[in-house]
Amino acid sequence: EVSNRLGKLLSDSDLNILMGLYDFLGLPADVIYLLVSHCVTAAEDAYGKGRRPTMKQIEKEGYRWARLEIFTQDAANKYLHEYAAMRGKMPKLMHALKLGDRSPVQSEAKYLAQWISWGFGPEAVAMAYDRTVLNCGSLKWPYLNSILRRWNDKGLHTPNEVLDGDGPGKKVAAAAAARAPASAAEDRESIERMKKYLRDRRGGEGGQ
Repeated sequence: EVSNRLGKLLSDSDLNILMGLYDFLGLPADVIYLLVSHCVTAAEDAYGKGRRPTMKQIEKEGYRWARLEIFTQDAANKYLHEYAAMRGKMPKLMHALKLGDRSPVQSEAKYLAQWISWGFGPEAVAMAYDRTVLNCGSLKWPYLNSILRRWNDKGLHTPNEVLDGDGPGKKVAAAAAARAPASAAEDRESIERMKKYLRDRRGGEGGQ
């Protein structure tokens, strides 16, 4: 079945990888077939119809399934349902990043999946994109990711929450607050100097 799904005869090396998934990782045969089908779908989504994953890519995903404890058909189907829902949200994020209708490549999809898991929608991602382009001159994925990570750490996920908690006005207010103690001290010094000047002047006039 795996041979048919991949459209090729399996080599000895391919068979060794499959047996490793079965014997070493403990994935049942029906779960391995779901794993292979998932990898085929992911490859076609990323690189176009007819593309197939390598056995090494399937093995890597198999280790990930084992870490997630996906050892039954029910667990696999639940994971695949959640994965499909996440993939369904990615086109709107790609549009928010001005990347058009193309599918994200693997490295881009990892960022998008992370942002979706954090709870960000296209509007918040678009705000982070604007700040990234303003500061970097173009889309820089790590920089944009750092913005969203900071917002997530602060619990800011919607545009209104970002504007209230991390908007430009917050920086101005913070700068003003930092300057306030120094300004107050300067005002007190000016008043004391004026009082001293007036005392000295009165003293001088009294002496005349």
